Amino acid sequence: MGRRGPAPVPTRLKLLRGETRPSRVNYREPKPLPGLPEKPLDLAPAADAAWEIVLAELGHTGVLTRADGFIVRGFAETVARYLQASSLYAASGPLIRGARANELVRNPLHAIVRDDLALMVSLARELGLSPSARSGLRAAQGNEPGGRLEAFLRHSG
Repeated sequence: MGRRGPAPVPTRLKLLRGETRPSRVNYREPKPLPGLPEKPLDLAPAADAAWEIVLAELGHTGVLTRADGFIVRGFAETVARYLQASSLYAASGPLIRGARANELVRNPLHAIVRDDLALMVSLARELGLSPSARSGLRAAQGNEPGGRLEAFLRHSG
């Protein structure tokens, strides 16, 4: 049986959201090495574009580390697959000809588009890319890297 309830929020995100109660902040949470994940060289063009968007949007926040590269890659590749399947689905429509000439059946691309969208939303939530995931975030003053959050983390950990 899996874990119940909402996924735990990483300490860095709790602090960005303004959490002030020490009992709700895990100061002993493992801290991966700082730095942005390295972009894989074998990404498809659409996945490469998605990777760049994620790093442009989140790179300065300090939330992403090198350890998050696989999640960012998974998100970027899912976006690329979603875009390709969605385009094919739009061109062919929700119903296609079945094995028998007069039979219309549900387009199998529908399931692929739906599954990729669900995975994309799930990974976006993990990365803090969805509106609900970032609704409570507060960036460092001036949106610059570091700032008061970095100072706080250095002295508290």
